[in-house]
Amino acid sequence: MEKEYMRLFKKGILGAAVIAGCSACSDTIDDHYAVSDGVATKTLWEQIKAQPNLSDFAEVLEKVHYYSNETKSSGLTYKDILQQNTKMTVWAPVNGSFDKNKYLNDLETDEYSVDHRFVRNHINTFARNITGNENDSITMLNSKLSVLSNTDKTFKGVEVVQSNIPATNGVLHKLANDVEFLDNLYEYMQVTPNVSSLYQYFKDRDTTYIDEYQSVPGGIGEDGEITWADEVWVTESKAFNYSFLYRGETWDGISANLKNEDSTFVMVMPTNTAWNKAIAKTYPYYKYMAFPYTNKDDKNAQAETVNPDTLQKYQAMMSIVNRLVFSPNRQKDYTLEDFGHTDSLFTTRGEVVDTPYCNDIFRGIEPIRLSNGYAYLTDDYRYNVASDIEFEGELSLFQYMTDIVSSRLEVATIYQQNPKIEGSVSGKSYAYTIEKVSNTPTEVAFKLPYILSGKYDIFAVILPENISIQDTAKTVLPLKFNATLNYYNGTSELEESKETEDLFSNVEKVDTIPLFTDFQFPVAYKGISGAYPTLKLMVTANSRDLNKKYTNRICVDKIILKAKEEE
Repeated sequence: MEKEYMRLFKKGILGAAVIAGCSACSDTIDDHYAVSDGVATKTLWEQIKAQPNLSDFAEVLEKVHYYSNETKSSGLTYKDILQQNTKMTVWAPVNGSFDKNKYLNDLETDEYSVDHRFVRNHINTFARNITGNENDSITMLNSKLSVLSNTDKTFKGVEVVQSNIPATNGVLHKLANDVEFLDNLYEYMQVTPNVSSLYQYFKDRDTTYIDEYQSVPGGIGEDGEITWADEVWVTESKAFNYSFLYRGETWDGISANLKNEDSTFVMVMPTNTAWNKAIAKTYPYYKYMAFPYTNKDDKNAQAETVNPDTLQKYQAMMSIVNRLVFSPNRQKDYTLEDFGHTDSLFTTRGEVVDTPYCNDIFRGIEPIRLSNGYAYLTDDYRYNVASDIEFEGELSLFQYMTDIVSSRLEVATIYQQNPKIEGSVSGKSYAYTIEKVSNTPTEVAFKLPYILSGKYDIFAVILPENISIQDTAKTVLPLKFNATLNYYNGTSELEESKETEDLFSNVEKVDTIPLFTDFQFPVAYKGISGAYPTLKLMVTANSRDLNKKYTNRICVDKIILKAKEEE
């Protein structure tokens, strides 16, 4: 509503389109916007000055300037503004109910805060009467939402001691106390010194631009571009977006506007102590090499050489920040005051924080109520760093069939599973190899995505060929195969390989077979286009045993990488 006010104030109009954009009211428009009790003969400012028990409030108003942003004053005080034609409602705290001297003293060092946190917290656009018997949500000039109870005559929980005092440009109500100002999540970071490291992350990514809706056009310049008679600049953090450009790179953001008063978020806020712990815990998982990474998705693309330290810093920081914010309406079970008691949580980016971490990160922390949600301050960093990776074998996105000439890959769907086979098929589908060349072992390879420089246990889920009910009578042979990892060791641009011994599948169940245990990837791949390790599964039975003693078909349900946390 602050944006609405600035535009109306500059132009001196009150349009129907603005009324349509105001907060929804439960009673009729005529009730709320009717002429106040009595006949209006004074402006809002004149009415305030005429009330002996509002002299403290008047003294503040005539000294505070309206700011179009944190650094730009309009040059007009609220004494001037409250004499304009624009309709407004003032909720004025009576003398002795607030610390007048504190606000007057604060004018010397931070007038914007007095404007934003106190004055605008008591004024809204439109002439709003107290009438009817329902609750209304009112947006103040600082964009904060306040609830008016028409029945109880309370405004944001504060008693209205005198209501509907008429003015030529609005209506005046008197309050028993001043209205509590609540920071939003972003404002709370700004004013809380022990989360300065987290706040600096967002502030470094601030972008400032002209808000065309609030600004007043001045015409078209010689270059054909709009000029502005009065500009209003808005500052937002790029990190609020889902993705953004910063220092020549594309970054992932939190996908949540922490200044938005119409939203509700839950945010874990690491203190500076926790921030340092998070950095120390996270950096080792984002080690990159200075040698070129080949783009395996585009053989014509030039190999990418990165600055290992720079990439490590921004990938690690993104991974810390982007899992801090949650939207309650995306969770299946929660309470705002006890948020972590569920089996999984989804961040505003859609990333999953599973058990036990979703419980642990909130454990023992009292939530802080803010205007657009709750903050959980913590001196610890209890998130896992590396996440488990699972993908379906049938998904072409993760298949890497380049240079495989002995076989092709097909996909089968299970409409009804063979009841003799223990276990279940993920997604009811799987991939299987078919030999291209007779009596030649088949093979299949997969891309391993989002790999960090950490330890993983790697598994393949292998199915018997009679997994479907229509194949119940089929004679099934076990699979004899091995697995090969191709990866960078960080000491050259050439990949290394690690191969398992022969492995065998169980034909009586959906078989989760360990391939590699505690495998340490020396370098990370996340954030580098087309770069990833590969995992190849290959039949190792000799030609005379193929399709006689061992099957020549590899049926892959899924690939699983279990991340191992460092002790």
